[in-house]
Amino acid sequence: MAVFNKNTLTQVSGFDNQIIAGELVYQQKTFWNLALTNGDGTPMDLSTATIDAQIIRRELTNVRDSRYGLAFDINDYTPTPDPISLTISNVDGTHGSFTLVIDDSSWDLVAGQIGLDIANINGTGFSGRIKISFPVDGSTPANDLIIFLLFLVRSDAIVNN
Repeated sequence: MAVFNKNTLTQVSGFDNQIIAGELVYQQKTFWNLALTNGDGTPMDLSTATIDAQIIRRELTNVRDSRYGLAFDINDYTPTPDPISLTISNVDGTHGSFTLVIDDSSWDLVAGQIGLDIANINGTGFSGRIKISFPVDGSTPANDLIIFLLFLVRSDAIVNN
């Protein structure tokens, strides 16, 4: 998995926000098991929370391997694509855990796109977020926890070469 330059991650998530970032291969299936905890290390209660995740295609330019990790500029893709919903499964509210699933159909990519050409060093980018929405609880107002997502998708030279 690629190491991303801190400045690249800051473009997407800001300075102090959580982010899941990775370099994936076109049509790769993968998942992340996430377990959230409170400040004291106890599981975060997600039993009343609503969890969803979406990504959207982005344009990546100036992709380079720098001394401090993979760096690039990220911009809106034109024409603006529709967001892609990702699957959230295995939710265990009392233990504060769930699974984020990346399935090859999630990418919504078409064979032959220039971003997936083996000769294209920029690859194809996606950014998005996992949104965990907590309802009003007594005197505590509704609250959203956001985890940002950033994926660089490249060709493996077998598919879309």
